[in-house]
Amino acid sequence: MDIQTFLLERNQSAFENEVEINLTESGVHPLAINDLFTPTEVDALLSLPIGYGHTEGTPQLRSAIASWYPGADAENVLVTTGGSEANFLIAWALLDARADMGLMVPNFMQLDGIGKAFANRVHPIRLQPERDWRIDFDKLESRLKQGLKLVSIVNPHNPTGTIMRADDMRRLVALVEQYDTYLLVDEIYRGAELEGHAETPSFWGMSERVMVTSSTSKSVAHAGLRIGWMVAPPAIVRQCMRRQDYTTIGTSPLSQYIACRLLQPQKRAEILARTRSILTANFHLAETWITAKDRGLDFIRPQAGGMIFVKYRHALNSSELSRRLRGSQSVFIVAGDWFGMDGYLRIGIGGEKEKLRQGLSRLGQFLDQL
Repeated sequence: MDIQTFLLERNQSAFENEVEINLTESGVHPLAINDLFTPTEVDALLSLPIGYGHTEGTPQLRSAIASWYPGADAENVLVTTGGSEANFLIAWALLDARADMGLMVPNFMQLDGIGKAFANRVHPIRLQPERDWRIDFDKLESRLKQGLKLVSIVNPHNPTGTIMRADDMRRLVALVEQYDTYLLVDEIYRGAELEGHAETPSFWGMSERVMVTSSTSKSVAHAGLRIGWMVAPPAIVRQCMRRQDYTTIGTSPLSQYIACRLLQPQKRAEILARTRSILTANFHLAETWITAKDRGLDFIRPQAGGMIFVKYRHALNSSELSRRLRGSQSVFIVAGDWFGMDGYLRIGIGGEKEKLRQGLSRLGQFLDQL
């Protein structure tokens, strides 16, 4: 089995620690252990045995995750190494050489590579920038009529930051039920809404055909825990447990302990409020920078997430633009063609405000030269 290079992750891994200002991250600056725990709780953490523990996730952690999804309970949850493993396990469980998959584009593109390795074919379901990045449902249905085993979407969306409308959610679920297709929804930015937007409703519970994945990496702001999860029908969870025995076996008990603390309903609400405050303030900074001077940039205002997806009007490939910016200004941003959308850039806004300010200033100098 061959597998294509995952351009976003490979480039981030290669260069994010080689620059002075990294604006490729789409999460939020994390807290430290001492910010999260009382001295007594830190003592309990230090006393935790470093064994395998519950490979599927402790009952307490699975229950804490389930509490974020109306109608879910612990048997609907499998804890994974990041949301990426959750996506991988579901694709492995459902796809084979006879199955086709539909993938929302632009996208994080993990499932593009996995789908092309496991499935017969991956069909792009392109969002429409002229309609504020909405799905073209006529084209989607034409794909479904050809027979898709799985449709994969992201909501809130990475990289555009849009949130799917309630009527579009219902229409999508009705279609996958009509055509007997599974729907995988990456909800990793749920809870990271910008000012004026309520928390994004989950797709969970809308159909037995729906599976949801997420992690502590983005809206919950603690990527280094490498804790993700799926919320799915118990039969799908059991299939993925069997496959996890061949991948990571399980996650660190230390990370599970910390994640359980973060995901208790009251603490989760505090963490998400902090996330929204940081993102809203940083978005206003970035929006002011974009609109203050014409540098050949256009964007549709995001509703959620730690990024702005900007279209540029310069005759330069986005990977080459990112490379030159990194070399001349020591600033790293994501090229749109790593999402299947050349001519765009993704700028992360979830980090420290002063770093963002400096990074935008240097990006401005670079664009002015173009």
